[in-house]
Amino acid sequence: MFDVARYDWKIAAGTVVFSDLEKLRAMASSGKYDLVAEKLENGRDSHISLLNRQCWGLGVGSNDIDGLQKLISTTPTTGTVGGINRATFAFWRNKATDATKTTTIFDNLRSSMRTVYNNCSLGGVKMKPKCIIGDQTTFQGFEGLLIANERIVTADKKSHADAGIMAGALMFKDVPVFYDEDAPAARFYFLNSEVLKFVYLKGGWMKMKDAVEPANALTVTHRIATFGNLGTSASRHLGVAFNTTS
Repeated sequence: MFDVARYDWKIAAGTVVFSDLEKLRAMASSGKYDLVAEKLENGRDSHISLLNRQCWGLGVGSNDIDGLQKLISTTPTTGTVGGINRATFAFWRNKATDATKTTTIFDNLRSSMRTVYNNCSLGGVKMKPKCIIGDQTTFQGFEGLLIANERIVTADKKSHADAGIMAGALMFKDVPVFYDEDAPAARFYFLNSEVLKFVYLKGGWMKMKDAVEPANALTVTHRIATFGNLGTSASRHLGVAFNTTS
C-alpha cells in the first residue's frame, strides 16, 4: 500500500567548455566582451532550455525529469505516477478530453477547454487551473476563435494600427493562455501551481561547479547541474485537451 506519492530525484546536467586560446584572444586589445562570462551565461540559458524540454517530456530515461506528458496523460487510466498505479486508483487520474474536430479544425477546441477546466476544478470556483499552455499551432487556433469580429484601433491614436491581440492578454475563464516552443503538438495543458511543483534539493538548482582543467587539454570545463523533479500532489486538478489540430 501507499500513503503518499513518491518521486525519485533526477539529475539534469551539462558542461560549459572554453579553450585557453579563446580566453587569451578575448583578453587582447581586440577583445570586445568577456568571453568567459558570456559562455557561462549561455551555459545557464542552455541548462534552462534542457530543463524546459525535460519538463514537457515523458520522463522515460533514468535521469529524465517526470515531465508533463507523464504526469498529465492523454490516457489517464494507464501508467504509474509517483508510485501510484492510475489503472487501479481512479482518484489519481488527471482529466483528459479529446478535442478532435467535428467538421473544421478547432471547432471543438473551446468546448473541450470548458470541459477540462470544469473537470479540473471543484464546482468551477475552487482549485481552478492557474494557466493553460500548449503548442503554438493550438494557441493560434484559440486566438483565431476570438477575433472573428475585429475592430482596428491605433495604439497612440495617431499612426500605429493594432489589429492583433497581445499574447499576454489572451485569457480563458480569467486564466492566462500561453504557448511554449517545447510543448507537445496538438495539446492544451491545464496547470495548477497549488498541486504541481518542481522540487529541488537545497543547493541543487542550476549549481555551477568550479572550473576543471584536464591534464591533457588546454581547456577549462564548468559543470552545471540541477537535482530535482517535477511532481504533483493531486492529479485530478490537472488536465489536457488533446488532438486539438486533428
